[in-house]
Amino acid sequence: MLARRVRATMLDAVVVGAGVAGLAAARRLRDAGARTLVLEARTRVGGRILTVHPPDLPIAVELGAEFLHGASQVVEAIARAHRLPAVEVTGERRRATARGLAPLPDFWERIDRVMSRLDARREPERSFSEFLASRPGGASLARDRALARQFVAGFHAADLSLIGEHALADGGSPGDDLEERRLRRLPLGYDGVVRALAAGLDAVLRLGHVVHRLEWRRGEVRVHASSPAGSALDVVRARAAIVTLPLGVLLARPPATGAVHIDPEPASLRRGREGLAVGHVAKVVLRFRDAFWEERASPMLSFVHGQGGEFPVWWTAFPLHEPVLVGWTGGPAAARLAALGRDAVIERAIASLARQLGLRTGSVRTRLVEAWWHDWDADPFARGAYSHPVVGGADAARHLARPAQGTLYFAGEAADAEGDNGTVHGAIASGTRAAGRLLSARGR
Repeated sequence: MLARRVRATMLDAVVVGAGVAGLAAARRLRDAGARTLVLEARTRVGGRILTVHPPDLPIAVELGAEFLHGASQVVEAIARAHRLPAVEVTGERRRATARGLAPLPDFWERIDRVMSRLDARREPERSFSEFLASRPGGASLARDRALARQFVAGFHAADLSLIGEHALADGGSPGDDLEERRLRRLPLGYDGVVRALAAGLDAVLRLGHVVHRLEWRRGEVRVHASSPAGSALDVVRARAAIVTLPLGVLLARPPATGAVHIDPEPASLRRGREGLAVGHVAKVVLRFRDAFWEERASPMLSFVHGQGGEFPVWWTAFPLHEPVLVGWTGGPAAARLAALGRDAVIERAIASLARQLGLRTGSVRTRLVEAWWHDWDADPFARGAYSHPVVGGADAARHLARPAQGTLYFAGEAADAEGDNGTVHGAIASGTRAAGRLLSARGR
């Protein structure tokens, strides 16, 4: 049985999780002079941002979050302040056909022709798969519906039979908003944003501390966490807690690794459990000897959209010309792929890429130099990719973000009440917002 160490000092706040939401919350609390401790199960910060820096490749490899989506001013501000270059992802989208890679210049317009027919007020609400089954737009939009199906499954990492029409109608597609269609990336690595958020927090960060239980009542929390050595159980006492765990971890039940028993369970968490689902993603990064696809398509190629397949979407490093391709699939198909294990996933990615480009699998395989992937489903401190609302759950993130008796707060992309779930900027904003609410409740 583990020994128990109870910290005598009553802190102002304890933050559970050191992803970007937890780091942003901790910075806001620290700047206000609040006595704070951050407990992180991993031996690193950053959560679902996981950047690899191959020594002989001039760009970073992102195994988790990669893009800055739409109006992500909070991330852009951090990047500017810390001189992290951001590049606009423009270039050409192509569609894989039997005759080669055909131009797809009207990608967003075709998506919008379908998504604009969603009804944010329809009762009873439908799932997206039920919406598609009604054949919106008739035969003339059959190809556009297939593209929208691929978009929602991939971009939202969603099970189409679960994700709700209301949330998608309100913000599931950028429509004709050019700002929301923007994509940027940080070629030197998203971990630069993580480092910027973590700067100056060393004194309050406790890495390798796995939280198992959180007990709370108005004005007091007790957080039970095992220490890195595993020989003792720390009990941290604070007047409030901000929980920034991924939705997949919040949904897990003890004794599953990483699961946290919250006693009592607040209504906000219950509403979040009921109204949100965890998405799944399989993302493979392949590095080749040369960018051979530029000769087959265009030096400006940015995205390839396939006609089905296990990895229906690929993107390049454009506007940089590095021999790297990223394969992506989302939703239940991604979960099925992940269950096969690393070697099988990479092999299927190679085969899928070859089909999209009209090449033999062996030809693509012989060009391969290196491959990367991370199984977020099997990661006990992620348990999936990012969240999406289910039918009836359009307001679930707002409920999850609602403070419990001025004592227990939830933050993270799943708790972003502004419609930016699944994004880094949504996670950062939610962490800052939760800390602000905590400080206001304490009269600071």
